[in-house]
Amino acid sequence: MTKASLSIRIRHKLQQSKLTTLMVTCFIAFNLLLVSAIVWLAYQSFSAVTFAEISKARLALLNESTRRGFDFITGVSGTAYSLASNRELATLLHTSNARPLAQIHQRREVSRMIEHTLVVNDRISSIELYTNAFDAVPVTIADHIYPVQQITDENWFQTLRQADAAWVPLQEQSSGHSLIGYAQRIFDSHGETVAYVLIRLSRDDIVQRFADLPLLQDGQVLLIDTAGHTIMRIGSKGTAIAEQDSNPNAASLRSRAAATEGMTIDPEWMEQHTRLGEDGYEVVTDASGNKQLVLYSRPGTLQWRLVQTIPVHTLLAPVQTAGWQIIGVAVLGLLCSVLLAYWFVRRIVRPLQQLIQHMKRLEEGQFDTRITLSFTEEYARLAYGFNHMASRLTELMDRVREESRAKREAQTGLLEAQIKPHFLYNTLDMIHWRALDYEARDISRMIVQLSKLLRIGLSGGRLFICVRDELEHARCYVSIQAERLPFAIAYEEHVHPLLRGSYIPKIILQPFIENAVMHACPEDGVLRVGVDIQPLHEPGLISSAPAQALDQPAGIVIRITDNGQGLPDDWREDQCSGIGIHNVQQRIRLYCGNQYGVQLTNSAHGGTIVTITLPRIDNEEQLQFWLGGESA
Repeated sequence: MTKASLSIRIRHKLQQSKLTTLMVTCFIAFNLLLVSAIVWLAYQSFSAVTFAEISKARLALLNESTRRGFDFITGVSGTAYSLASNRELATLLHTSNARPLAQIHQRREVSRMIEHTLVVNDRISSIELYTNAFDAVPVTIADHIYPVQQITDENWFQTLRQADAAWVPLQEQSSGHSLIGYAQRIFDSHGETVAYVLIRLSRDDIVQRFADLPLLQDGQVLLIDTAGHTIMRIGSKGTAIAEQDSNPNAASLRSRAAATEGMTIDPEWMEQHTRLGEDGYEVVTDASGNKQLVLYSRPGTLQWRLVQTIPVHTLLAPVQTAGWQIIGVAVLGLLCSVLLAYWFVRRIVRPLQQLIQHMKRLEEGQFDTRITLSFTEEYARLAYGFNHMASRLTELMDRVREESRAKREAQTGLLEAQIKPHFLYNTLDMIHWRALDYEARDISRMIVQLSKLLRIGLSGGRLFICVRDELEHARCYVSIQAERLPFAIAYEEHVHPLLRGSYIPKIILQPFIENAVMHACPEDGVLRVGVDIQPLHEPGLISSAPAQALDQPAGIVIRITDNGQGLPDDWREDQCSGIGIHNVQQRIRLYCGNQYGVQLTNSAHGGTIVTITLPRIDNEEQLQFWLGGESA
């Protein structure tokens, strides 16, 4: 389907649609687009702001958790220092001059002091004392005292020999009792190292530090060391998995945990973001294409930090719920607006439907129909225009009926005037021949002129005659009047050659020539009457008759002049008592229209000028058009 055919089809469908359906459909489409755009923009903006605020709140919570979770560092170092500074413990560790029994007693006292310290510090899983002071006596019961040789091979032992105390990494045993430790040397009164205190912290110890913090609601938490390595992962259910372990079972456990607990942070990304001592958050995409929010806190006392990963869809679940609620409210509002729009459109279209009904009544001929619309100013104007049009149509119909009645009366008068015309012609002809018998040639000539006058005047009942016949009628009248008047009549004609065959209403020259003869009273004894017929070029009088050439003159102007006394100064046409002028004026306007007619003025040189304007009618077809199909 081409673009043009599609456009035509759409336009055809629109033309067949009702105004109510079209307006409601456009309103629904516009509101749907508007509401969709507003909801989408509002959801995007609200999601972005909410996500940022939630991320900042979660980051602040993670920093607080890091600070509170690593507060135990102070307690661990304080416990080690209290043991190292205990003079009684230093005295018990001096066994060079003691007997074996005394050494056993001293060892039990040292073990009791370590047990008491463990009881006091319930957050510490193990305290170990490494010394060579009791190598000479056998171990009678299990305690927390070990020979120094057991730690000399550890990598951190050399660091401890160069410092009084240090945090040392420990390999987690299968029992899970150690992950990190704090080691401190114990000196005697001579400044010699007599023992090493090692406080071990297990996964459970570290997890318990964060157990009362609201971190594990969703996602997982990673414990990251200074180098950016993952020490431990705490799942959403509080399960802890160590990341640095030589145990193959722990490795498989880590693999399963990584698959079930969420995404695994890229080590390079982790190292890059944990080198700086700042906190922050970032949205990353895992291998499955799922987006995760990664938050990393500021380093704690050990320069360790917490990293939390939360699925974005989990974080934005309340926002999505709120979004669906907003969509529901928007849909409900749209439905309400549709109902309101339908009601409002019905209120708008109803007056138009009433106007259409009244127009149909007008088409059926009920011209007395009227309408009252006052819904808006525009409808009031439509109602006024419709009522005015109906009133004008009623007036025009009444005028048409009146004009038709006048035409019928005129035709009836002509028919009555045509009663037995042949008898009149025969009688005049008989008088003519009788006058010749008596050699009364003046009477004969008058009878001939009168016969022509009557023949042209009757014209077989025709309403329009040619210009040449109308001029002949005028000459006959002048000839008859010249025989009886005491003064001479000088009659002149100036006619455009192309207008002699044009049609004009009959008997329109004779009444004005008669007025000149009856009222002129020339001073020099000669009545001069002139008839001038020329084309009229006026745009306001253009004929709408068919076959009228565009370059053809619009009408005909006839000027009748005389040298009489002229019109009185206070003369007006409506006060004229003669019937001739009114008859000509009425017939011209009846058949030709109100733009044509007769105008009488005084000439600057004396006398009267009669100006008659008529349409130019050159053939029978145009004549039938002007007469509306009546007899010409």
